[in-house]
Amino acid sequence: MYVRTMSEVQQAVAGLRAAVDAVLACSLDRSTAAEVVELLDELESAGCRLPAAQHRALARLQVETSAVQMGAKNWKDVLAIRYRISGSEANRRLTDAALLAPRQSMTGEPLPPVLPATAAAQAEGRITPEHVEVIRKAVDDLPSFVDAATAEQFEAEVVRIATGAGPKATRDAAELELFLLDQDGPEPDDAERTRKRSLTKSRQGRDAMTQWRADLTPEAAAVWEAIFAKYAAPGMC
Repeated sequence: MYVRTMSEVQQAVAGLRAAVDAVLACSLDRSTAAEVVELLDELESAGCRLPAAQHRALARLQVETSAVQMGAKNWKDVLAIRYRISGSEANRRLTDAALLAPRQSMTGEPLPPVLPATAAAQAEGRITPEHVEVIRKAVDDLPSFVDAATAEQFEAEVVRIATGAGPKATRDAAELELFLLDQDGPEPDDAERTRKRSLTKSRQGRDAMTQWRADLTPEAAAVWEAIFAKYAAPGMC
């Protein structure tokens, strides 16, 4: 495969900017509905492909330098400050780059992305960022007993579904695939439960309310159920 030099990449990006300028300068006043739909289809595909280039650049940047050298304490802050995005969006970009960008071994040999089917579909513009998030979470929910070959087949199947369905339908199909994969599998052990446990909260709303979501171990759930039974009863607190 031909490897472009940085000068060629910079020229390509300049051409991309010029192409965007040309598209924005076009008038659609005399366009038919069919022509506008075709334009939207092409813009959607191009927009879905661009994150693949961002992932590769971000992964390479983390090899070449450090967050401290960039003037921040971590990579999340580097992205949040430089591009004026939220911390959650910065984390999402870092996670996607880690999973979808090409990698290198300790000896410098090229390695495929962690999620190769997802990376390929994104680079071809066949899935949206929403699809990527659904696929990533579905793969993360795979039981620990699943081997690498099965995990790769699972990812490829969910990607195939995503190329012809929306995010919700893809999520539903992935959940069904997970159920079919795990229905006869071993019972989750403590290590599996520890891997899945989590506690997340949303940003505080304008009404000062905050949403929480948790995946609790049986022991933690029992503790909180006892607390709620007493202190969440009518008239308490």
